[in-house]
Amino acid sequence: MLGLTLREEFRGKRLKGTAIELSNDTNTGATQVAAQEFLGITYPTHDLLKGIEAVGPNQGRPLAVIGERGLGKSHLMAALYHAVNDPASTQAWLDYWANNLGEPSIGKIALRSGMLVIGESLHRQRYKFLWDLLFERHPYGPFIKGKWDGMGSAKTDIPSDKLILELLQHTPTMLLLDEFQTWYDGLTNTKQYPWKNWAFNFIQILSEIAKEHPDLLVLVISVRNGSSDAYQQVHRVNPIAIDFKAGGNAERIQQDRRRMLLHRLFDNRLQVPSTNVESLLAPHITECFRLLDVSPSEQDRKHKEFIESWPFAPHLLRLLEEQVLIATDAQETRDMIRILASLYKSRGDDVPILTAADFRLDDEASGIGALLDSVSNEHHRKLRAKAQQNIISVTEAVPSHASLAPHLPEVLGALWLRSIAVGNLVGAEPATLQVDITRGKAIDDNAFQVELATIVENSFNIHQDGLRLVFKEEENPQAKLIACARNDKLFSDGSDLVQLAKEVRYVIGGGDEVAKAFRVIALPVTWLTDPWSTLDESEQPDHWDDRLPILVLPEEPDKLNERLGHWIKDHLQKRRNTIRFLLPRNGSSNAFQDRDLLILARAEMKALEWSSQSPEYKKLHTKYQGELRDILKKRYDRFAVLHRWNFMDPSQCEFSVESLQKQGAQIPEAIEESMVNDLFVPEDFELVAMEAAANSTSVGKLLGELQEPRPAGKDCIPWLGETSMKERILRLCARGKIAINLRGLEYLQAQPGEDEETAWKRLRPKLSFTGQHLKEVILLEPSAVPTTGGTAPAAPPPTAVQPNGAAAGGGTSSQPGLFGGSPPTGGFTTPPPADGGIFGGAPESPSSKPHVSLNNPATSPLNLIGKLEGWGVGPATQVAEVTIKVSSATGAQLKELLKKLPDGMIFELSLEKEDNG
Repeated sequence: MLGLTLREEFRGKRLKGTAIELSNDTNTGATQVAAQEFLGITYPTHDLLKGIEAVGPNQGRPLAVIGERGLGKSHLMAALYHAVNDPASTQAWLDYWANNLGEPSIGKIALRSGMLVIGESLHRQRYKFLWDLLFERHPYGPFIKGKWDGMGSAKTDIPSDKLILELLQHTPTMLLLDEFQTWYDGLTNTKQYPWKNWAFNFIQILSEIAKEHPDLLVLVISVRNGSSDAYQQVHRVNPIAIDFKAGGNAERIQQDRRRMLLHRLFDNRLQVPSTNVESLLAPHITECFRLLDVSPSEQDRKHKEFIESWPFAPHLLRLLEEQVLIATDAQETRDMIRILASLYKSRGDDVPILTAADFRLDDEASGIGALLDSVSNEHHRKLRAKAQQNIISVTEAVPSHASLAPHLPEVLGALWLRSIAVGNLVGAEPATLQVDITRGKAIDDNAFQVELATIVENSFNIHQDGLRLVFKEEENPQAKLIACARNDKLFSDGSDLVQLAKEVRYVIGGGDEVAKAFRVIALPVTWLTDPWSTLDESEQPDHWDDRLPILVLPEEPDKLNERLGHWIKDHLQKRRNTIRFLLPRNGSSNAFQDRDLLILARAEMKALEWSSQSPEYKKLHTKYQGELRDILKKRYDRFAVLHRWNFMDPSQCEFSVESLQKQGAQIPEAIEESMVNDLFVPEDFELVAMEAAANSTSVGKLLGELQEPRPAGKDCIPWLGETSMKERILRLCARGKIAINLRGLEYLQAQPGEDEETAWKRLRPKLSFTGQHLKEVILLEPSAVPTTGGTAPAAPPPTAVQPNGAAAGGGTSSQPGLFGGSPPTGGFTTPPPADGGIFGGAPESPSSKPHVSLNNPATSPLNLIGKLEGWGVGPATQVAEVTIKVSSATGAQLKELLKKLPDGMIFELSLEKEDNG
C-alpha cells in the first residue's frame, strides 16, 4: 500500500513482544543496543523531550515517570539512558526530528555528558537492596562496600549518605530505576526483616543527594501512580514528574501518540507523500463526512487526522484507545502496537484504509487474536463466539446472502469491536457501520439499509438500543423470533398457513357483530382443486347457516368468469347464488405463497407460543400481529358475485365485479351496501315475487329458489339474506301487490285507503316465522283473499245454519236471517279463508277437494266450540260457506258479538229491526 513497510520485528509469522526491557541476558535490551538503533524506533513525543530536558545539565531535581503498565515508561527510560550515555547520537537524532517536524527548538535541547549511567528494571528482582545495585555496577562500588563492611560494630543498616557521596564524587552517575514501585511493593517489612523501611530510607538519601548535588547524581524512577509509598520520599524533594495520564493539550497529545505509533510500526511512514495518501483516502473521507454529518468547520481538522493516521482510520484508533483498551487490563501502547501490527499484516494490502470492519471474526490474524490476548477478557471471547455464530445464522437463513449481504463479515466484525467498548458509546449506529465498510468507493445507502436489515433480522445477538445496534451475549428475542420464522423446516406441518388464514378471517370478519351476519371463509392455497378438506367442518358448505358467506380468495383468478364458474359448479352443490368472492388487489401473489406474509404469521404465532418465556415476546406478538393485520386490511379491494349462470358450460358464466372503498372489518358491510345499491334490481325481484304469488308458491320455496342461480341465462337476483328477502316480500304486500296466507292463521294484505308505510308498520311484526314454517306461508294474489283494503273479492253465497240444524246447500237460503225472517242477499257471513298462507303449506282451492256439510242445532258458544273439535276442525283446517244464525238479540249483544269477530276477515251483516213506527 503506497510502498509502506512494517518494521522487521513485526514481519514474521509470529509477532514478537513489544515490551521494552532495559537489559536482558541476551544483550538485546534497550540499553544494550546502540543508541542510534534504539533511537531509530523512537518518536520524539512531548513527554520524551520533557524527560531529556529534565536530565540535562543545570537541572537539579529528580525525575519521576508516572503511568500504568504499557504506556511507554520503559521506552522513555531507555531513551533517557541513551541521551546521557551517548549524547552525540542523541543530538543527531534531535537534529533529524527538528528538521523533519519543522521545530528547531527540538535540536536546541541541551544534553548532559560525562556521567556513568546505571539502569535497571527492578521488577526482575535481581537485587534485594538498592545499594547492592550501586556497589555492583559503579566502578568505585566495591571499595565503598568494603569500607562499609569494615565498620564493624559501627556499621549501619543502610549505607550512609557520606558513603554514597564519596562513591558519586569518584564517578558522577545517572541512576534509572524502572518499575521501582513494583519492586518496592514486593519487599517484606517485619521486625526481623524491615527491608521496606530500609529501602524507604535509602531512596530518601538518594533523592536528597540528587536535589543537592545534581552534578553528582541524576535520579530517575518510574512508578505506576503518584499515591504509592514508593513515590512519597521522592515526592518530598519536588521532583519533575512526567505523568502519562496528566492533562495537557489534548490535540497535541493525541497527535504525538498517533505519530509515535506509526513510527514504531513502520520503517517509512513519514516518507509516504501526503498527496498520495490524500488521493487514496478521498472516497472514504467524503463518505465519512456525509454519513456522520461533520460540520464544514470541522472538516479541515478531521481531514488532517485522516492523513496523519493512515493507514489506520482515526476513528479506529480512538475506538481502540478510548473505548476498548481502556475498559480492559490491556497495557495500552504496548498492546496497541501489537494489535495494529497484526491488523496491518492481515489486511493492509487489501484495503486503502484500515477500520473496525477489518477485525474479521473469521480470521485470527486480523488483529483479533492480539486483541483478545491483550485484554484477557472472557466476556469478549464469548461475545466473539456469539458473533461468529451469527455469521453462520445469516448465511443459513438467507440463501442469497452473497448478494443481499456482501459485507456480512465486515459489518459483524465492526459491530463486535464496537460492542466491547464501554459507557454510552457501546455499539454503533448504522451510519457508523456504513463508514467502517466504505473503502475505495461509496456504498449505496438503500443497498446498505437492505443489507443491514437482513443481517440484524437473522442475527440472534444483535440488540437495538435506541439508535444504536449492540452485540450482547444474551439472545435478541426479535432476531431469534425472525430467524425461527424464516426457517421453513419448522413449519412443514402447514401451521403457518392455518395461522395466516386465521388472521385473514379475523381481519375481514372482525368482531361479533360482523360474525352474526356474515360467514368469512379464507380458502386455502389449494382452493381451485380442494377448497374444503383442510377447513374446519363448520366452514364446509353442508354446515353453513343463514349467515352470508364471503369466500376470501388467496389469489386473483387468471380468467375470472371461467375460473369461478367452473369452481361453483365443481365445489358447491347448493346455495350457489349466495356467495361473495373477495378478491385481492391486481398483481397480488397467492397469499399463502407470499413469504413476507408467512414470516409475519409465523413470527406472530411463535411469539405467542414463547410469551411465557419473556415479556419481550408478548410485545413482539403484538408488534407482528399488528403489522400482518395492517397488510391484510389493504390487500382486498374488490368482490365478485354471480350475474349469469350456465350449468352446461360454466366457462360462459358471468360475474359482477365491484370495487370496495372500505378495509378490514368494514368490508362485509360495504359488500352488502354495494349489493343493495348497485346490483339488486327491485323490479326484477317484484316480478319474481308476483309470479310466485300467481302460482300460490310458499315463501320457503321462493327463498330456496332465490339462493340458486336463475336458469336459462337469466340475470341472477342477488341474495341479500333471508331476513332482507322476507322484508322485501312483506313490502310488496304492504303495497298491495301480493297477499300472504300466514299458515292459515291469518291473512296479510293492505287495507283499502291504507298507505304503504302504515301497512308496513302493521304487517311487519307478523313476519316472524323461519325455517320449516316458511313452507307453510303462502304467497297469493291480492284478489284471492278477502280484505278491507286493496282489491275486494266477490262474496260467495252463504250457507245458512237452519234452526233445526240442517245446512242449506248452496245459493241463498229460504230460512230466516240472522235475527229471523229471510236473510238478505248479503247475509251476515264469515268469508271463506284463502287456502295456504305466508307460513302454510301449498294452497288448495276450495273446490279442489269435496266438502262435507256439517251443522248443529242452536246451543251455547262453549258447546259449539266442543262440537268443532268433534268434527275435527283444527286451527289450520280450511272451512267454507260458514253461516252463524242468531234468532234474537239486543243491540248491546249484537255489538259485543261484532267486537269479538277476528281481525283480518270481512263479514256481511243483515238483520230485521222492530219498526217503532
